[in-house]
Amino acid sequence: MPAETSLLSVPADCLQQPIVIGLSGGRDSVALLHMLQQEGCELHAVHVHHGIRGEEADGDADFCRELCAQRGVPYEEHRIDAPALAAENGQSLETAARLARRAILRAAATRYGAAIALAHHADDQAETVLFRLARGAAGPRGMEPISHAEGCTWLRPLLGCTRAQLTEWLTARGLSWRDDSTNAVADVTRNRLRLEVIPALNRAMGRDVVPILNRSARLQSETLLALDAALTALPTEDPQGRLYLPFVLAQPRPLRKAILRRYLLQHEVPEVDEAMVLALDAMLPADAPTARRSLPGGFTAIRRQKRFYLEHTTPPTS
Repeated sequence: MPAETSLLSVPADCLQQPIVIGLSGGRDSVALLHMLQQEGCELHAVHVHHGIRGEEADGDADFCRELCAQRGVPYEEHRIDAPALAAENGQSLETAARLARRAILRAAATRYGAAIALAHHADDQAETVLFRLARGAAGPRGMEPISHAEGCTWLRPLLGCTRAQLTEWLTARGLSWRDDSTNAVADVTRNRLRLEVIPALNRAMGRDVVPILNRSARLQSETLLALDAALTALPTEDPQGRLYLPFVLAQPRPLRKAILRRYLLQHEVPEVDEAMVLALDAMLPADAPTARRSLPGGFTAIRRQKRFYLEHTTPPTS
């Protein structure tokens, strides 16, 4: 059977490097593993057991271990106590599990000199757009097929296909996967969006809104890329990479906000939102020789005379 490439939405040259794949055992990551292996990728599968869901999670780990053994894919398994991490850090269980999982994937990518492949698809993208809009984000921004963050390249090769397409692809080839029973319970925000909100939007609009929300995400991405290109052409920074305030302060407030937001994201400051950008914008005028403000992730924003820059006051966590 010829290699199926139509469901993968990243350029072929992105798949020429070693790839760490987050393998849960679910439909999406199992499909991604098979598709990437068809492409001849050098794969390293990483499964994270979150210390929840009891025997079902044990079964997921067994399935992933056996699948990788059958396919000849190097496999590693990590066990964490997500409930304990959530309690310790004052986080939701979902957030604690996600952050721990990302840290494990980053560590594996560093060891193998690899990119990280995640199995998010078009339905996940629709949920992300709604989630961010409901939290007051600037526009219907979604996930990108290729992104760079936390010192790693993150690939999402399945963003161009739906959950139904993945199911059809696997079923046509007689390939099995594991179902997570918690995905069918509307107890966390993502599940409620998938199980309740999107079906309600489908009924209200009289059509499937997933492609529409994905198109909105694509258009927003194109707009942000255009804005980034325009900002790159402006003399916003000095040769040392600091914002040059005589130019920045001469710009209208919406453009200043865009310059600040881009600067923060370029330096990988976490949790950037409008409140942070407005607070930093307020400290730019030189009412005093120097102004400082602590930011998440161990960063400090400093305005000294005619320059604005960031210092990392604590080493980044791995």
